[in-house]
Amino acid sequence: MWLPIGKLEHTTGMDGVGPKRSGVHLITPAPWIHPHLPDPLGDRDTPGALWVTDATLRLLLRLSGPKWALTDAPTVHESWTSGARETFLDALRKILVASRSEAIAAGDVLTLEYVKAMYSKFVSTMGESVHNREMVRPDWMHNIHAQAFALHCGRAYKAHKAGLDVVALKHTDELHVTGGDWRQVFTEGRGVSELKVKQGDGKASGEYLVGKAGG
Repeated sequence: MWLPIGKLEHTTGMDGVGPKRSGVHLITPAPWIHPHLPDPLGDRDTPGALWVTDATLRLLLRLSGPKWALTDAPTVHESWTSGARETFLDALRKILVASRSEAIAAGDVLTLEYVKAMYSKFVSTMGESVHNREMVRPDWMHNIHAQAFALHCGRAYKAHKAGLDVVALKHTDELHVTGGDWRQVFTEGRGVSELKVKQGDGKASGEYLVGKAGG
């Protein structure tokens, strides 16, 4: 994930779009014509131009490329960006992933929940928050959230390409599919790159039946 590391500068057209720049962009997206797949912009009530993060723009550009060819490239009107680095928070990510993996292996629920809470608090307070006055980067916060959703969309598109039917895509960690064995597409487990059956009330998560036999 590319995060801007300097002061955001204003540009117009595609001048602010580059492999080593990041920030926010005002775009007009192309129509999304795939009702069986999640719209990368979510459910919008108002059509037309909107501001998106660099993570979302990169997702749209990938989906418009030859590998996916699901949509046309968006029109970029203006941007607020700066030079960016992909590994800016990589050290923190590696520490959190290692701590999480060790907690899972040891069955340490307390440490596992602490790591999740610490990550959530870190991301949610890097915007304008009274709980974090040392770091005020709302552009980072929105880019991190957008990157998480982009990765989640990627799982849905992967499932679709493998022949599964995408029923629902919720939050940034809940994917509902039918039409086959999802374990043939994804690795089952609790690792950061793995999927597991989510325990819940049996209605919104876990494994359940769709429809009712016998009409």
